[in-house]
Amino acid sequence: MGPALGDAAPHLGRPGLSDPCSRVPFVMDIEVRTRVPDVPAVLVRLADDRTTARELISRAVEEQIRELRADTGRCRRALDRQYLSDEDLRAQAAAGVIKMPRPAPPEPGIAEEVARAHRAFARGTFVIFVGGHQVHGLDEEVVVRLGEPVVFLRLVALAGG
Repeated sequence: MGPALGDAAPHLGRPGLSDPCSRVPFVMDIEVRTRVPDVPAVLVRLADDRTTARELISRAVEEQIRELRADTGRCRRALDRQYLSDEDLRAQAAAGVIKMPRPAPPEPGIAEEVARAHRAFARGTFVIFVGGHQVHGLDEEVVVRLGEPVVFLRLVALAGG
């Protein structure tokens, strides 16, 4: 869920421009979908086409938690699965089994989960591509354009590699 990881597609855009040099405020919705079980697709609303990876991740996580709060057990399972680090996987694999963490407090806090997603991005647990270009830093500015995909991609180490 960075958010959930999957594809994001921009929807709707700015109204017509009478002066091509002026910037007219608009709203853009980015649909964030995932292939991770229990993580819902959500819409992230942007007030501008310029944002940062940090903001994209924050908005996606916030919306996913809002959607998942209706079922806190499902929410916790989805978030734990989403951010299980490679170190967690290696340590558990060495013990012979990979398990999801024990249930945590019933309702995850948005600020804590956003910070957790930011840390996961910073350590390379997932990457973001905007318009086919990889975003490398949390504070890197990105421009989201209609028709160009925004992809959150979860990276998983291959066994023996």
